Amino acid sequence: MRQIILTPEQEKLLEKLLNTGKYNTAQEAIARAFQLLEEEDDDIKLPSYVKGTESAKKLLKEKIKKYREEREKNKNKPIDPERARLSQELRELFDKTQAIPGIQEITEEEIVAEIEAYRRGE
Repeated sequence: MRQIILTPEQEKLLEKLLNTGKYNTAQEAIARAFQLLEEEDDDIKLPSYVKGTESAKKLLKEKIKKYREEREKNKNKPIDPERARLSQELRELFDKTQAIPGIQEITEEEIVAEIEAYRRGE
């Protein structure tokens, strides 16, 4: 079993939650916090313009999650020069695209969705 030490701010928040009566014990409140964190990690929000069946959207979310996990796993590994060059070119292309009037910023999820759609020939 792991023991943790709360900061004074966290302790105040926990007391506030217990005083509402919503939680009977600190363990209940912390368990709910962990549940919300887990849901947040699993909950990938697709932009409203992404169309398709629920199974297709589920598959896309799984691919996005896998991509994020791989990116996190490899973030400290050195990148080969050719890949770095291509990455820089892609960033510059995105910057040019974002500079076009009427175009809003593109999120990572939107970029991944666009790449996947391109690969599917859509």
